Amino acid sequence: MSLRESVAGRSAETLAATDTAAPRSPEAQSMNRTAQLLCAWGGPLMIFFFGIGSVWLARYFPPEILPGDSAQTVADFYVKHTTRIRIGLIFTACAYGLMGTWGVAMAVQTRRKEGAFPVLTYVQLTGMATGTAQIVVMAGVWAAAAFRPGEISPEITQTLNDLGWMLLLGTWMPFTIWAIALGLAILMDKTNEPAFPRWSGYLSIWTGILYIPGSGAWFFKGGAFGWNGIIALWEVFIIFGIWVVTFSYLSMRNVRRGLVHSQDLPAER
Repeated sequence: MSLRESVAGRSAETLAATDTAAPRSPEAQSMNRTAQLLCAWGGPLMIFFFGIGSVWLARYFPPEILPGDSAQTVADFYVKHTTRIRIGLIFTACAYGLMGTWGVAMAVQTRRKEGAFPVLTYVQLTGMATGTAQIVVMAGVWAAAAFRPGEISPEITQTLNDLGWMLLLGTWMPFTIWAIALGLAILMDKTNEPAFPRWSGYLSIWTGILYIPGSGAWFFKGGAFGWNGIIALWEVFIIFGIWVVTFSYLSMRNVRRGLVHSQDLPAER
């Protein structure tokens, strides 16, 4: 190979690398920025749809059915509010479906800080996908309870209602893994400007830990650890709401600052 051909080959490789590293057009930048903003807005929209579906229509929050209620009481509730529950659960399923898009907004931000093998980003996405799937199934279980109440044994309706609550509060494992992975991605970031503030990393880790008391719904039919209790229900949902609002704001702020495309890795030592 001649010297001229060698230089030309290297120039072509350099140009290709530059094209790969940089956005190809303003339209590509705009599309990526808009997509990330839409994903970040999934958090507030999730809360909005949850309020319509689970609070206003289906009346699961605060729970009108208590863990210690009889099978007949549970069945009567579903008979009386069948249509409201069914419509409310559609909104609830939409809310939890948006959880997946919202989780992507954080993952793409921490991805900018990881190298060629973004392990913690993959862990976030895996935990988010698993948790979203099981919570959407929860809405389906409650919809099954509302499908033919009064036509089947009250004990079956009660069991389906119990199962929904146990799926909602007791299956915290994917959510804990997701939140801790996000927190570690923030705290292990060695760059001068982490993807998110370091305090938010501690918030995320503690959020994951504070989901664990939801397991009380598997054991108790009343009190603080029942599914209507201050710990198993309200503590878990309050910390989840704080987590969602905080990272929705931080993700939107990053995107508006233009932190969309380029990776920002720590300098090699």
